[in-house]
Amino acid sequence: MPRDALKPSPKKPELNEPPRRSICSTCGASIGRTSDLQRHMLTHAKNKEELMFQCPYPDCKHRTLQRSNLETHIRTHTNMRPLQCTYIYTDGLKCEFATADPSSLHRHKKRKHENHGVALMAHDDPDD
Repeated sequence: MPRDALKPSPKKPELNEPPRRSICSTCGASIGRTSDLQRHMLTHAKNKEELMFQCPYPDCKHRTLQRSNLETHIRTHTNMRPLQCTYIYTDGLKCEFATADPSSLHRHKKRKHENHGVALMAHDDPDD
C-alpha cells in the first residue's frame, strides 16, 4: 500500500464555521466574495466620478459605478420588464408580477409567495 494512502485527508471546514470574508482595508467593511471586494473598492477610488456610468437619457442625472445597475435603471425609462415571477397558484393562474430589477423580483417572491405552502407552488425557475 502506498504511504500516501495512510496520510490523513486535508482538513475540511466545519459545518458551523462561518464562511471566510474579506475585509476592506480602507473602511473595514466585511465583504463576502473577492469579486465583491474588488467592486466595493471602487467606492473608495479617487477618480470615482470618472469611473461612473451615466444614464444616456436627456435630463436624467442617474450615475452608477456598475454597468448592470445602469442597465436596470435604463429599463425604468423604457418600461421594459423582462423579469417575470414564475409562481403558479393552485388554481393554475400565473402570478403576473414583472419587473426590470432583479432585486425587486427577489423581494416580491419573498413577500408574496414564501411560506404560503398550500396556496401556491413554485414553477421551475432557471434563473434562481
